Amino acid sequence: EMSLEEFREQFEKLNLPVVIRGAAKEWPALKKWSRNSLMHKFGDVDFVVGGYDMSLRDFFALSDQGKDDVPLYLFDPKFGEKAPELAEDYAVLDYFGADDLFKLLGDDRPHHRWLIVGPARSGSSFHKDPNATSAWNAVITGRKKWVMFPPNVDPPGVHPSADGADVAQPLSLVEWFSNFYQYAYDGKPSDHPLECTCEPGDILFVPSGWW
Repeated sequence: EMSLEEFREQFEKLNLPVVIRGAAKEWPALKKWSRNSLMHKFGDVDFVVGGYDMSLRDFFALSDQGKDDVPLYLFDPKFGEKAPELAEDYAVLDYFGADDLFKLLGDDRPHHRWLIVGPARSGSSFHKDPNATSAWNAVITGRKKWVMFPPNVDPPGVHPSADGADVAQPLSLVEWFSNFYQYAYDGKPSDHPLECTCEPGDILFVPSGWW
């Protein structure tokens, strides 16, 4: 029920994350994107998995067998071109679409949308999104946990280079939670992380510079 002006004043201008509960609940994707339906329509389409092309069928088979601490997950920036029907199953909310200046770059626009699919325990390492951009992330099925640190606070166990181009950190999320999560709430409250779990239909606003 949040208005566009409320979003801008309370979160965007202050560079604060926010979960917008149920914001995507009317998207066709929530009804259409089951594992079976995706396999039926796009099982033979190659998507990017771990930096390599892999059919969706093979990815699901690999995920079913995997017991790794760092499971591979699908992370494809060109899914809309490979499977245009998928791009028709969601809509950019007014909160995020009004000031999209990257549209002015035409064919030189950097990647700006991704399809992400992963089994349990999969996920990204700590990072900041490129080009000082903000982002939004919608959950269609399953649940996604987030641990976010403010731009001026390096997460415990995470050591970026002076220019931020390289980041040294534990190899897996399991290792980070086991060895470093206990220190996340040391120090002053403003340095503490924000945590949430997004359910199907929820959208998270990720402001610029947040880990």
